[in-house]
Amino acid sequence: MVPCRIPRAGWSPYNRDRLFNGGTLTRCKLKAFFVVCTLAAIPLCAQEEIPGTTVFLSGPITSIEVIGLKRTKPHVARYPLEQFLGREGADLNLNEVEAAVRNTGILEPVLVELAKAADSGADGGLALRVTVEEKWSIFPVPLVMAGSGETSFGLFLADTNAFGLRDQAVLGGIYGSSGWRAMAMYNLTADRRGLPDFTSLVMYNRRERKDSDREKRIYRQYTADELRLSLGLQYPFTRHLSGSITTSFTSISLARNDPPQVSTLVEIPERGAKLLALGPVLTLRYSTWDGFLLSQQSLSLRYSYSFALEGTSLQTVEFQGVYEQSLTPGFRLFVRSGALWKTGEDPLMEEGPQKAQVDILPRQFSARQYAGFSAGLEKYLFKAKYGTLSVLGAWQGVFSRGPISGTEFDHGPSGGIRFYLSRLALPALGAGVAYNMNSGLFQFTFSLGMGF
Repeated sequence: MVPCRIPRAGWSPYNRDRLFNGGTLTRCKLKAFFVVCTLAAIPLCAQEEIPGTTVFLSGPITSIEVIGLKRTKPHVARYPLEQFLGREGADLNLNEVEAAVRNTGILEPVLVELAKAADSGADGGLALRVTVEEKWSIFPVPLVMAGSGETSFGLFLADTNAFGLRDQAVLGGIYGSSGWRAMAMYNLTADRRGLPDFTSLVMYNRRERKDSDREKRIYRQYTADELRLSLGLQYPFTRHLSGSITTSFTSISLARNDPPQVSTLVEIPERGAKLLALGPVLTLRYSTWDGFLLSQQSLSLRYSYSFALEGTSLQTVEFQGVYEQSLTPGFRLFVRSGALWKTGEDPLMEEGPQKAQVDILPRQFSARQYAGFSAGLEKYLFKAKYGTLSVLGAWQGVFSRGPISGTEFDHGPSGGIRFYLSRLALPALGAGVAYNMNSGLFQFTFSLGMGF
């Protein structure tokens, strides 16, 4: 038996979209992060030695054993490791094994070892034995978000491993300066044996919507109530390629009896909307582990057609791309991009800049088309028992097109810090700053809990 110990590190943030569909961090006034962020381009400390990535037992891997499970069903833990069946033990990459375990979002690898399989016989088969710790999966999630003139507080009860099947259940709400939101969600993860995953969402949102330009000047303000019901199926074609189809019903009504608090430069929408949407999503995702940070390379393409029961029908095309590559252990390059294209003229359907993966525009900025990118470096600072602290800096650019602002291009630097908890399937703390070179606007972020 050749045991190979695995270094502990924090949980990656990339599974959180299973909980909240792509949430983002908000802004907070922390100018000191400009200094910290510039350091992200420099390896800040000597790299720690990582155990060798090759196991020298020879023979094919014929069985999988997972030790340490308490709540998680055995087949759920074994599934991501089945890709190593048939591999040659002498060529096994331990970082690849650890990435597969961590990518579940609910398990923390402690020990990886190869041993002679009990039924190996004359063929010399090997057993891949992985000892894990289960992350805390049932917990309250307090939420604090501040920055750019908005503050929100919320509380959610989350279970990221419901019934031991890696299902996700969330129930809770948010109250803030612009309104409130209540939601319930359940994502059912199938056994991955020919069955699709199932997702469901119910959300009610009442907010005072403020649409602004790049200088944060509000040109339209009104109160809207939104009810959204969504059902979806996701099917994995391969281990890295999956497709899904989602149908949703959205009802938006306007509160006409509220007097405007500011004079609007643009007329508010004349009526609400009721839309029935249907569309496919194609996702390609691959992840790697360098001993400190979990990196991903992913592409996602979404199309939907919204049939109007009330209002205007429209089409939507959305693209998301992420490329993260470890340069040295704990120090990586990242490029994140996003694009959105919408038809129609209804201002209710305009979106904020979060779809473009940028922070340099105000959250209230409103447009119908975006194409943006964020490219930079992230460096872990230290790793402790309960999590990992990292610092990052980036340069961002974004094209936007809206009926008021027209076609614009904005660019500028951004950066911040992230703290990832090892035993919880969510990022615990984030803060940062971004500067728009075109408008001269600073954007500050702070979040405790999950970003929306």
